[in-house]
Order: sequence, then structure tokens, then C-alpha cells
Amino acid sequence: MDLAIDGGQTGLRIGLAESGRIREIRELPGLSYAEGSPAEAVLERIGTGWGPLGTVCLGLTTILDDPGKLAARLLSMARRVLITTDVVTSHAGAFAGGDGVVLAAGTGAIALGVGDGIRQVDGWGYLYGDAGSGFWIGRRGLDAAFRGFDGRAEPGPLTERAQAVFGDLAGLPERLYLAPDAVARIARFAVHVLELAGDSGRVLEPAGDSGRVLEPAEDRSRPDPTARAIAEEAARELAGTVVAAARCLAKEAAVPVAWTGRLLRDPGLRAGFEAELARLLPQATLRPPAGDSLAGAALLAGSTGPSRYETMIRTAER
Repeated sequence: MDLAIDGGQTGLRIGLAESGRIREIRELPGLSYAEGSPAEAVLERIGTGWGPLGTVCLGLTTILDDPGKLAARLLSMARRVLITTDVVTSHAGAFAGGDGVVLAAGTGAIALGVGDGIRQVDGWGYLYGDAGSGFWIGRRGLDAAFRGFDGRAEPGPLTERAQAVFGDLAGLPERLYLAPDAVARIARFAVHVLELAGDSGRVLEPAGDSGRVLEPAEDRSRPDPTARAIAEEAARELAGTVVAAARCLAKEAAVPVAWTGRLLRDPGLRAGFEAELARLLPQATLRPPAGDSLAGAALLAGSTGPSRYETMIRTAER
């Protein structure tokens, strides 16, 4: 048996796999940059008691502080350890190792193109990357909210919504900056930005600090222009990321594109992304992924031959 792991900032999933197929799944809390040692956090979530394993394959969003230590500890329960990023496992799951571009858009955003070569675009993290991601949208929504709150702009729906979600905005910095899950909490505000932008579904998320459940806007005929501008820019950024990743595929051929993650489940953002992608890359053909990141990790764990992702995988064996 193998162990497949899909670890992000929102959640971590562990799959017990056999011959490249998931048999059992466990869902655990995500990995926070403020939690301490990411390697220790991963080991804590995996735990013990799995018995002898063939391969452990980890597709992680978080940057590891000590991948060598993580591999060494996991080799006590497995014959082989594969450590890579979640975009690699997402691509393997989406295309079963074939050519194409996968966009992983959730809290962060990253694309991987595989064709004549392999090309990663973005995924540089919340400080200076992840353009168009959930954090990127939530961060810009809060920026607009605070501009309305302190008088740099007229207060609008984003200021009102931020107060409903987070409570008193004057005290939010001391609560949020010190929170270990600040990135995830800001990313969750993206659902409210997209709802106010229009063309989105009902807001299902519980309000964060206030503990109230928000109802959808009553009048959807008038989307908030600031929120709409943020959503439109996010769609352009995500499409541009895919186009850059597609440069490793033949220009004259169709370019298979798949996306994973929760962000593009929003119908308005997805429509904007698809329209911009069609404009920038007419040969792109969108398709549903054959499998998700966890399925890709299981596929890589069950593979014994050379992998076209070899340069992006850290391998340890005993």
C-alpha cells in the first residue's frame, strides 16, 4: 500500500492507495506558514500506525523548512518517499501524465505546463505571487473595505461586508496579524468579494469573527463596481498564468487546459477566466480534470518507471 498526500493551506488530505488508486481518504486541517516548522506540521498530521508502506508521495503547497528531515522520518514507515508541489500532483491527476496545462487556483494560484518541456508559472506565495488567487482577491477586497472605513474612499458594500464578516474593523489588524491562519482567513473573504461582484451563487460560508451566517444580496442587478473590478482583474491574471505555462507546448496544436481548486467554481470568475483565455490563447481547449491532486499523488506513488516530472520531485529511498 502507498500513502498519497495533498497538503494545502485550507486543508490536508491523506489517501491510502493501492496500484495508483485511492482506497481511503482522511481530511485534516491545512498547513499554516505561522504554525512553526512545516515539516513537523506535516509529520504531525500524517501520524503513525499506517504499517509498512511502499511509497509516500506528498504534493504540498507549503514551502518546507527541512525536506530532508521529513523524508528521513517518513522512510521509517515507507520504502520510498516522493516530495513535490501540489501543482505537480494536480497535473498528474488531471492528465494522467499526459500533455497539457493545469491551473491550481485556491488560496494560492499556480500553473504547470507539460509538453516539449515543463514550465511552472507563479505559485510564488502570498507575499509576492499567487496572482488572481483566493488570497489575492480577499486581500484586495479588504483593502477596498478599509479605504471606505477610514475615509480614503466612500464606504461601499465591501466595507459593509467586511464589518459583517470580521466585526469591528478598527480592531481587526491586531486580531488578524497575530492569527496563525491569517492567510486562509483573508482568502475566505474572496467568496464575499465574488458574491458582491455579481453572477455568483449564494454565500454559504459562515461569517468569520462575528459568528453570523450571511444571506445573499437581495438585489443582484446592481453588482458592486469595486468588487467587479477585482474579479475581472483576477480572471485576467489567472488566464495570463495559464498562457505563460502553455509556452512549453507546440503553438500550432490544441492546448489542453484543466483547472483544479475551489476558486473557479464561482460562475462569474470562471466565465471571465474562460473569456480571457479564449482571447489570449484561442487554441486552448478546456476540459475537466481526469482526477484531482490526491489522485495524482496516488498515481505517482504507484509508478515505478521514470517520471516526466522528475526534475520537480525530491526522491528518497532505503
